[in-house]
Amino acid sequence: MKEGIASGSPHVKLSVWDAPDLSRPTFKEATSHKFRETSVGESFGPSWSTHWFKVQLTVPKELAKKDLLELHWDANNEGMVWTEDGNPLQGLTGGGERIEWILPKTFRDGKEHIIYIEMACNGMFGNAPGGDSIQPPDPNKYFQLVKADIVAVNVVARQLYIDMWIIGDAAREFPTDSWEQHKALKVANQVIDAFELGNQDSIIKGRKIAEEYLGKNVSSDKVYKTETTPLVYGIGQCHIDTCWLWPFAETKRKVARSWSNQCDLMDRYPEHRFAVSQAQQYKWLKEYYPYVFDRVKEKVKKGTFQPVGGSWVEHDTNLPSGESLVRQFLYGQRLFESNFGERCRTFWLPDTFGYSSQLPQLCRLAGMTRFFTQKLSWNNINKFPHTTFNWVSLDGSQVICHMAPAETYTAEANFGDVKRSVTQHKSMDQDETSLLVFGKGDGGGGPTWEHMEKLRRCRGMSDTVGLLPRVHMGDSVEDFFDRLEKRVADGLDFVTWYGELYFELHRGTYTTQANNKYNNRKSEILLRDVELLATLASIKTGYKYPKREIDDMWENVLLCQFHDCLPGSSIEMCYDDSDKVASLEFLCNRFANRLDLRRGVRNRRKDPEGSLQKYWG
Repeated sequence: MKEGIASGSPHVKLSVWDAPDLSRPTFKEATSHKFRETSVGESFGPSWSTHWFKVQLTVPKELAKKDLLELHWDANNEGMVWTEDGNPLQGLTGGGERIEWILPKTFRDGKEHIIYIEMACNGMFGNAPGGDSIQPPDPNKYFQLVKADIVAVNVVARQLYIDMWIIGDAAREFPTDSWEQHKALKVANQVIDAFELGNQDSIIKGRKIAEEYLGKNVSSDKVYKTETTPLVYGIGQCHIDTCWLWPFAETKRKVARSWSNQCDLMDRYPEHRFAVSQAQQYKWLKEYYPYVFDRVKEKVKKGTFQPVGGSWVEHDTNLPSGESLVRQFLYGQRLFESNFGERCRTFWLPDTFGYSSQLPQLCRLAGMTRFFTQKLSWNNINKFPHTTFNWVSLDGSQVICHMAPAETYTAEANFGDVKRSVTQHKSMDQDETSLLVFGKGDGGGGPTWEHMEKLRRCRGMSDTVGLLPRVHMGDSVEDFFDRLEKRVADGLDFVTWYGELYFELHRGTYTTQANNKYNNRKSEILLRDVELLATLASIKTGYKYPKREIDDMWENVLLCQFHDCLPGSSIEMCYDDSDKVASLEFLCNRFANRLDLRRGVRNRRKDPEGSLQKYWG
């Protein structure tokens, strides 16, 4: 699928600066240092270290007029492509996945152009040894740079590759007694028979043959612009655990890498809709990567990048206090409204270890009438019986809940994912539609161009030969739930589930990492006292209520209630972080040093009756 490759000097010249002491320096700091020469084949490490590469690219004349030029960079770890003047462009995953960056047309002028690549010495799932992602990380992993090439991509061959991928899936997964399966085998064999190595015309002919099964419009978003009614609605997602197998500091970079990828993908695939939760991650992006945040805001305004969830993080719902659950929504919705002009309408929590019966009530109070998850599909004892249903809390508040029947929030957008969105649907007698939530997840990344191309072909196949459920791209999460709510308004009565949604798999979430849980509860109690004292002091003494400082402390506590942090399922590094962020000692110091209430409370001239003294323990 390559029409030409340019490697090494003078076309790809590499130099590197190794950041010291596992630091994560900014672009400005990194590029102020002297870079040493390096090459493909060198290894970099250890785990969690950062290395900045200066990449000098000169497109050779013989490749300059090719249809598509990409830089292929693979060091089996994560990275970020930066412009010469310091704008982050796109994340890289490594290990053969998302290793490409499309060269701008301006790079084809025969002159040298410079980019920078920030290498993070961790994989998408951290640094666990031996491929077992939940083991403690190996502190001494090294990563070899195995590829740094300018590649001219044979676009037609790449498209035929995806054609055959989906037709092959149909041949394997359709019933063997169906004409659709027999035709898939026939078309696949015809494509193979037509192919001649090195003959571009045979590749073009193969694509023409594939049209018999997939339709004519699978190379563009026109494939979705038909009058046919879909059953499955595709939504891109890159669920990023705010900590898990990596620390908070790496999550900040994962967010920038992943979301910049999606902004780029939206420019190439107009049908792409990408849903993202967790206000904390938006705040980090705004603070540390303002260029990417501006791109995100532009896409939000266009309706392609869609904030969902309404909470500060995708939090645990069993261990936080009721007040903390309220604050998750208060601080989350406040950030979404202040940055994007509106609050979220759908609570999005696909990966938490069970769901408190309080949630429907709190969702309604926070302005959300819908809820999306899928975690209960992982139950190892009782299979949850519904896909779409009303979930009712103890006070009678209810939300419409939908659990993706593909039973994942990180679908690969394969033929089988679309198929399972109907075959595993448990509420077909009431509503047959479903969400297919796809994209690289947990460690970030999100949908890839391959995901987008596969879904186009799945839709084309449905409209051409049928049998596969019809998938649609271009609608939002809100569009999906709007249709469900309209059906309810028109008289549909969904089945109802009362009370807790108990998750029958992950155990020990009330006991593991006890110190972390102790810090959480003590922090919740202390913050209640802080707010009470600050309020009384502001009334009695003229003390200025320290809203910013209290907000900052609450945000730290809410951060550490993330569903892999508070329950105890993260690596040790995360608890080193949370001990610093939300420990009782930390909050007490901030309380004494920054809020300075103790002096205000004990100043008899300002508080002659001593009315605040009794509140000081």
